[in-house]
Amino acid sequence: MAYNVFSGDATQGSGSHLDVFIPELWADGVYRYFEKNLVFKPFFDDYSSLVQGAGDVLHIPTMQEVATASKAANTGVAYSVNTETDIDLAINEHKYAAKLFEDIAMVQSNEQLFDKYAQSMGYALAKAVDVKIEALLQTIGTTQDLAANNSMSNADVETAIGTLLSNDIPKEECAFFVNPLIYADLLNSRAFVAAGVSGSNTSSGIGFGADNAAMRTGEVGLLFGIPVFTSSLIPTTSSDGIEVGYLVHKSAIAVAVQQDIRIQSEYSVDYLGTKVVADIIYGAVITTSNHVKGIEFLNS
Repeated sequence: MAYNVFSGDATQGSGSHLDVFIPELWADGVYRYFEKNLVFKPFFDDYSSLVQGAGDVLHIPTMQEVATASKAANTGVAYSVNTETDIDLAINEHKYAAKLFEDIAMVQSNEQLFDKYAQSMGYALAKAVDVKIEALLQTIGTTQDLAANNSMSNADVETAIGTLLSNDIPKEECAFFVNPLIYADLLNSRAFVAAGVSGSNTSSGIGFGADNAAMRTGEVGLLFGIPVFTSSLIPTTSSDGIEVGYLVHKSAIAVAVQQDIRIQSEYSVDYLGTKVVADIIYGAVITTSNHVKGIEFLNS
């Protein structure tokens, strides 16, 4: 990424020169941090390509299971006539992050300072998108009480997986989303920490097993073969009946970004600085009204 440096007083002259290069310069930086900070959105079904440029509602058909029948000799087949329903994904969220820079020359000539501002704006927009999705997860409708508050035992996990499998939901297409306290507790679980870690370190002449290797490398993330994510947006309260985690299929949430992060700027004579605004237009909807696609873990 190229960083522009210009000399002289940044408050002098027209804003036309600033308008030419600021959006391109900031867009890459903000978008990079936006993608990096997303936790929920990348996992779920993304319909962004279907809403680019126009339309405020996307109608997603729900496919019903087609019935089977036995074929008798010399008889015709009977065709299933299912009543399909739609799930409406409304593109109704418009979020922005705005900042006034009184000395744009100082920001753009300092890579570290520029990076911090881009990171801050990208994080704010990513958090707004994930807040929407986490709120939808709280309405999944299928709940399970944990044996202990803010802690997930193997028995808890086995019960949850059994619920999904009994509803024909493949666990290979699912993920856990838990609050930081549960995630930290899982770091003491052999099933979690040792997943995917193998071999021993012989370079120092000292061998160690998979568990110790995980402790030394920090390589974690799978629980019974299912990826685990954590987010500070999920409550950590110890109150009973509060959602503290989820096990969900990727189709449980439909999300679409109609407009990727857009950067606009304008020089303000009143403030002798440049106003920079980053915004995004998107929507998300839950799809679990007619089928179990996830579980809410509740403190008991």
